[in-house]
Amino acid sequence: MDYAVFSTRLGWMVVAGSAHGISGVTLPRGDLGAALDALCVKIRVSPFEMREVEPRTFGTLPDRLAAYMRGEQVVFADNLDRSGWTDFRSRVWEATRRIPYGETRSYAWVAATAGQPAACRAAGQALHNNPVPVLVPCHRVIGANGELTGFGSGLALKQQLLSMESGSHAASGDSER
Repeated sequence: MDYAVFSTRLGWMVVAGSAHGISGVTLPRGDLGAALDALCVKIRVSPFEMREVEPRTFGTLPDRLAAYMRGEQVVFADNLDRSGWTDFRSRVWEATRRIPYGETRSYAWVAATAGQPAACRAAGQALHNNPVPVLVPCHRVIGANGELTGFGSGLALKQQLLSMESGSHAASGDSER
């Protein structure tokens, strides 16, 4: 598996992939080592199984991720490596990819869109295990009451990403959709 490291205004990010597509993305970390460790944990690989390559190996993705971290609206329609994805996780992550930039949806919406309306907690667990954050914008999923909940990288970063997308200092969105 190939990976590339690059910096953004919010910190170091790592993207990894195979011939099948993008298999991992880290959210920004202040420390390069922490970003690499986060990638290995998220995609369950040893650093010895990976090969560092130039960021351009991943086309424009590193540049688009850096632009996104500057607050620019960016499209992430990249091909994802679905190796090891369960059917349910795949449906949850695909539903989440359909949440428009600058908007939020509830875990109930994600579960229903994934075809399992009673599986809100399972949808939340699938999002917790999302190997490609930002490409699968799990930060756009909030509680049914509009509260920010459940973000492995911390609610402060979730709030920051939502605020960047909304162009304001407070995240907003209709969680009933």
